[in-house]
Amino acid sequence: MAGVVAVALAGVLIYRHRVRRELARTRAQLTETRDAHEHLSRESAQREQRMRQAEHQIREAELQVREAERRAGEAAEEARELRAQQDLARIETEHLLSTRIPALVSHLRASHVIVPGLQNPALAGTDVDRQHHAVLDSISNAVRDEAVRIDEAAQAVVRGAMARVQTQALRAQDLLAAVQRRYSGDEHTQLLREVLGLDMFNELIVRRAQATGIACGATTGLSRDDTYLVDLVVGAIARVENFDQRIEGPANHLRRRVGVAARAAEPVLFVTSELLANAVHHSHGTLKVTIAVHETNTGAAIVIDDAGVGLNEEQYARASRLLSGRHAVRLVDLGNPPHTGWAAIGRQVAQYGMQVTVKKSAYGGVQAVVSVPAALLVEMPESTRPSVLAPEPVRSVAAATPYQRRMPEPAGAPQPAHASVAASRVGREAAAALPSRATALTDAQADAQADAQAGPDTGPAGTEGLPGLPQRRRQSPRRAPSSAAAGPLTTPEEAQKRWGDFQTGAEAGRREAMPSHQDDATEGN
Repeated sequence: MAGVVAVALAGVLIYRHRVRRELARTRAQLTETRDAHEHLSRESAQREQRMRQAEHQIREAELQVREAERRAGEAAEEARELRAQQDLARIETEHLLSTRIPALVSHLRASHVIVPGLQNPALAGTDVDRQHHAVLDSISNAVRDEAVRIDEAAQAVVRGAMARVQTQALRAQDLLAAVQRRYSGDEHTQLLREVLGLDMFNELIVRRAQATGIACGATTGLSRDDTYLVDLVVGAIARVENFDQRIEGPANHLRRRVGVAARAAEPVLFVTSELLANAVHHSHGTLKVTIAVHETNTGAAIVIDDAGVGLNEEQYARASRLLSGRHAVRLVDLGNPPHTGWAAIGRQVAQYGMQVTVKKSAYGGVQAVVSVPAALLVEMPESTRPSVLAPEPVRSVAAATPYQRRMPEPAGAPQPAHASVAASRVGREAAAALPSRATALTDAQADAQADAQAGPDTGPAGTEGLPGLPQRRRQSPRRAPSSAAAGPLTTPEEAQKRWGDFQTGAEAGRREAMPSHQDDATEGN
């Protein structure tokens, strides 16, 4: 029994040992399996993590691709828009080069030409619009500056040329005056007529050269002493072609000894003659141009009326602009052939403070008023008198003094006003041609005559502030110098008649020697 128990115990122990060994092996396998499982779990977790990372990367890659696609689309759209803008800019630049710049150049030559705007209004306010405006402004400024430079150079050339022409014409004037004195006898009537015709043509040359030079910035080219205003008007009339047939007057409404200061005498003459020439040029051959001299509250005024074709609104505006003297005038603005009269008047108006206005006259033509301010007027000395060619002041017969009433004229003698417009040159040289007449004229009268004929000019007038001027009184005839050659004393009436006879002959000579030329393109303003 014991053996069996021992054997059983041994078997149990052996079985136990085997079980423990199996259990140990099982435990080892379990551990290995657990380790393998854990390893697999770790690997699975790592794979899952890597898969999650891969998925995340894939998602990020997809996002990047979509972003890249979006950016590519935007870039393509921007490229299309850029190409479209470039096309618009190119088309607009072509429009600028082909249309706007040529129109701008034409506009700078003639202001009525309109410069077109952008071809595509959608570009307004863009960089293209601003840059094109900058280009146009730059071209405009450059063209204007160059035009001013060229015009100033051209005016300088014209000034120099006209100064030479005027100098030579004045020399010819002196030669013609000497010929008139040398051949003033009755036996040289035909020659005198031809010389007087040449003299009148020369006067027109002097006036045209003077007007052209003044319009280009030159001076009048002549200087004078203080001169009676009415004598200046008489001289201005004598500078106009066919003045004896076309101009009526002047009507002298001055009540005092109104004269023009030496510095402004020639400019006043010039302005008046240019306005008269313009009025005659634009009036029919049978219509008279009237001229009158008045005193005003601010000085004196010369009023010229014509019954010509008149001016339209645009021409009145241009005349006012040029006559004001406040605007620079270029040679290209004067037309072809150039009409320099208004531009030259404007220069004198601006320089001497005169005023010239134009408006529609009562006859349907144009009325020009030259206002001479009091600053340019002087009181002429009581010892002087206007020339015998100057008309007497207009007075009522009841209020007129014996000197103011018109003296009866001998048969055949012209009225003083008519005789005054017949003279194209009056001065000491002309007076010396007739000894009897020369002795009857005072030196002051000869000076006034010379001033009246040297050149035309007009300006705004005024006598305000001048002291009261005495009325003219008849003076006793000047006693002739004591010499064997001196003849009997000559009264002013006789001297006036002789001078009138001489001028009547001169007038007839000019009419025959110089026919009217109404188509003269150099006249008119």
